[in-house]
Amino acid sequence: GKKIVYYSGTHGHKRANSVCLLASWSVIFQNQSPDEAFRPFQNHHPRFPYFHDASPVVCTYNLSILDCLMGLSKARQLGFFDFRKFDPQEYEYYEEVENGDLNWLADGKFIAFAGPQEKKFGALPNYRLTPPEYYIPYFRKGNVKLVVRLNKKYYDENKFINAGIDHLHLYYLDGSVPPKATLDQFLAACERYMDGAIAVHCKAGLGRAGTCIGCYMMKHYRMTAAEVIGWLRIVRPGSIIGPQQHYMKEMEGAMWQEGEAFRAGRRLAAAAAGGGGG
Repeated sequence: GKKIVYYSGTHGHKRANSVCLLASWSVIFQNQSPDEAFRPFQNHHPRFPYFHDASPVVCTYNLSILDCLMGLSKARQLGFFDFRKFDPQEYEYYEEVENGDLNWLADGKFIAFAGPQEKKFGALPNYRLTPPEYYIPYFRKGNVKLVVRLNKKYYDENKFINAGIDHLHLYYLDGSVPPKATLDQFLAACERYMDGAIAVHCKAGLGRAGTCIGCYMMKHYRMTAAEVIGWLRIVRPGSIIGPQQHYMKEMEGAMWQEGEAFRAGRRLAAAAAGGGGG
């Protein structure tokens, strides 16, 4: 076969990114486990730096290359993406701010996107005006049944509702973590739309959107917090910021327990329905 030589500079961040790319290829195309893919690099010195969140301050959460590989591998196993169908041109087009700033975090299930805006609602300065109407054709094509807004109101939600897409408003403070009642509402809403996709936005579609979707992934797919953060940073760079990283780790056990209870309830309901003939 053809031998490929991959060269990177000596800067720690470039080395870490390069190894993450090389090992990701091994996970996806050689079916290697994350440990197998990272093994050729694990004793390299100096050690690879941890990945930094999108905030401008010191990052106190350590996200490693292996965490990202674990997240990628789990997302692949769960069918969150399929490289045989992946369209890089579509991905790059829609991730641009002027084209909607959206990404599928799990194919057929979750989209995260920047919040739509209309001028009459006092649009944010330095933000491109992208009204709800722009998203509706794409959302219909992707079987989006629900839009969740986690930031303040900058558009008329009836634009989505009149197009046959339900809407839920669950505001909480930018950069913070969701109050328990808000997270419970979010999870319950998503659980009512298991037959379709859900599009979630905050202001930028990174912090609050990533955090809430990430909690759903921990609850229903038993992903670890590190796997969720690693995967979301790959598929939508900048996701989950500052204290939200530690919150994800704190919520991991609770989300697993809630997921087990949810699935047990579904099994009981199915058994009762199946045995109700008399």
